[in-house]
Amino acid sequence: MIRWIQDHRWLSSSLISGFAFLLFGGIDLLAQGYNALIVTAILSAAIVFAATFAQLSIVLTVIGTVLEIYLGLSPVIGGLSAAMALFLTAAFASRIWYSITLSVTIISGLAIAWTNTFLLPINKDIYGLFLPTEMARTTAFVILTLVVIAGNILFWLLGRLAITYEVFVGTEFDRALSAETQAKLSLEVAEQNERFEIARDINELIIQKVTAVISQAEGGIYAAKADLNSSLRSLEKVGLSARAAHVELRRLFDMLNKTHSISAAPPGIDELDALVVTYREFGYSVSLSHEGPRFAISEGASLAIYRIVFDALENVKRHCIVGTDVSIDFSWVAEGMQVLIKDNGTESERRSQVSLDEISSGYTAEDDVRALVETIKGAGITAMKERAALYGGSIEATRVPGVGFTVSAIFPHLRALAGVDQK
Repeated sequence: MIRWIQDHRWLSSSLISGFAFLLFGGIDLLAQGYNALIVTAILSAAIVFAATFAQLSIVLTVIGTVLEIYLGLSPVIGGLSAAMALFLTAAFASRIWYSITLSVTIISGLAIAWTNTFLLPINKDIYGLFLPTEMARTTAFVILTLVVIAGNILFWLLGRLAITYEVFVGTEFDRALSAETQAKLSLEVAEQNERFEIARDINELIIQKVTAVISQAEGGIYAAKADLNSSLRSLEKVGLSARAAHVELRRLFDMLNKTHSISAAPPGIDELDALVVTYREFGYSVSLSHEGPRFAISEGASLAIYRIVFDALENVKRHCIVGTDVSIDFSWVAEGMQVLIKDNGTESERRSQVSLDEISSGYTAEDDVRALVETIKGAGITAMKERAALYGGSIEATRVPGVGFTVSAIFPHLRALAGVDQK
């Protein structure tokens, strides 16, 4: 659920807000009339902005609380909407804003508890419960205080736990992929250890044979001085020993080369799943998708595309704050492919730095002009373009005003240049 909310913040927040208004508003309407429904509508609206504009959500919560006290209402059921907004803020807002939201919701709840106990008129009741004495008022206030503090802290902790579980711990798929990768690595290490044992045995055998070659060569030198025929026989033995050593060396080379090919296989598009998990562990919300019928390509092309995506993600890690959303979208067509790597680093940074007086974190006219005239340069972009050109591709790097950075890699004839037929 948290991933769905993260990917569709406005839609998900609006649906949750609508559900809260219909449910809590219906109860409040039946219990206290239209005045309570107005308060519930304002508190439900706070849910819409909780995941994107925590500042506006806080303002709506305060307005709803003040209006509830002004109208002299009993605690409305719609107050749970403020707790749901706190959940979303704790999950998606920056540290300063989810801390402020927690404080505001607790203070608002305590203010309502105070007005409905100590400031309650003599003949006024709370849902049929009268508080005729000071002791009764104090007891009711203490109970409401505990409920307000415990409830808000619970929703806050649930929000932090949900986003931590999703971003830093990962999904079931992430953990399964990590476990599979670990199993493969363990198997490779075990196989390499066995090969090293075999290599040590072969190496000892080679040393013995080379030692024999040296001894026979030295003996042949002395024999040649005394008898040429015996020197020929010595040379024959040297040749046999050298050929035997050569066979063992070839066997050792083949085995070590096999180990190298297994352990150092070049990464490709299939390894991007593991790369996505790695960057989620770094704290970035990375998603990977494929659209269209995918076709097989050569190892070289797959490696080039992997390195383009890898360099783009490295650029995100270097320039964007933790919590930035990154999407890697592959679009496959009959003869080619396009991959888009998009991030919202600018939006995330501005949202984390915006003050209480700045409800909107939009971009300026200077940002528009910069995006239109700026030419993205750098060693990384140049390397991407060179890799793409090997397979008839092109790279376009653009800055999206107020949002972030987009890298587009297009390979219009990838199937013809690097396709691999599967039979």
